[in-house]
Amino acid sequence: MKYFHFIPAACIFLFCQCGGQDSHFLSDTKYIPVFSEDSCQYIDHGDNLHFTGTYSDASLFYDNMALICNQSDKKWGYIDDSGELQYPAVYTRATIFNENRAWVVRPDEAPCAIDTKGRLQLTLTRASKVMIFCEGMAAFAQKEKKGERWGFIDKSGTPVIKPLYKDVKPFSSGLAAVKNEKNLWGYIDSKGIEQIPAQFSSAESFSKERHAVVRSAKSGLFQVIDTKGDTLWTIECDALISDGNTFRIKKDKKWGWCDNKGNIFIEPRFEDSESFGNPDLAPVKIRGKWGYINRKGEWKIKRQFSKAFPFFDGLAVVQTGTVYGLIDPDGHFQINPQYDRISEDYIHQSIRKGSAFTLVESDHARYK
Repeated sequence: MKYFHFIPAACIFLFCQCGGQDSHFLSDTKYIPVFSEDSCQYIDHGDNLHFTGTYSDASLFYDNMALICNQSDKKWGYIDDSGELQYPAVYTRATIFNENRAWVVRPDEAPCAIDTKGRLQLTLTRASKVMIFCEGMAAFAQKEKKGERWGFIDKSGTPVIKPLYKDVKPFSSGLAAVKNEKNLWGYIDSKGIEQIPAQFSSAESFSKERHAVVRSAKSGLFQVIDTKGDTLWTIECDALISDGNTFRIKKDKKWGWCDNKGNIFIEPRFEDSESFGNPDLAPVKIRGKWGYINRKGEWKIKRQFSKAFPFFDGLAVVQTGTVYGLIDPDGHFQINPQYDRISEDYIHQSIRKGSAFTLVESDHARYK
């Protein structure tokens, strides 16, 4: 059974030798894509215009290229940091570059992997969906009679892990969360060997701190586990989300924080919240308005925004009325509220989700 087309041996050699392990989780960015009326502008942190384009969507820069979508025909392409088109906008779908590879889909075709030189590396002829490479592995889905099933290919294009799972998450810390036929989550290694048994009703990828939030299928309690599957601590709550070395916790419809041992240090009292950013300020919502607190739970920027996001590279996106701007840690606008929207990719990075452009679907009629 073929999942893909092989490429010539010489190209495979290049494929294996190129690229590093650059993450799609960024800690900083030089330019911010913002949208106003019918244009996209890439601005710096001082609101100085770098270049503009007629894009309906745009990413940050990964491997020195940004993904853009033309307004006119909704086709995707790639630009460099001067705004020059590097690869024509001819794709119906595309991902960012990660580990020196991107997935692109031409009209009526299956997903293809290209390198940063624009060279075709392989085509997943039977894949209905595919994710970016993480730790040298890319998840792909294939439609079966019993529904869509997920597996993984390595960087040579070999399907190392067959499409057996109802759902998967990317590899992190050498492990991937996978969902079996019984709707239970566990973790496998890069050879497809189960390392942590399927026993959870939900499971997240391991963080860079090498812990993961899971929920026991038996007790319904949230747990934090290490890469060996050992439970570090357990807590009863409505939701638990990793926030670096701490965790956001929801109890009785209110949000707060606990430390890396499960001890609550900011009582759940907020209607909504987002992660702590850099510096250590987190956006929280009370009575319909957002502001920022520090790790002691003290207000540092008063409640005044319609929506607020974590600080990312020294600035935070906030919404005032119907427009968006960016503030500094003192609450002063560095980029005045004047834009219709900020790139979803920038927002994703600020809330610790990585890039917003990590998956494509096939455009081949058989696998749509």
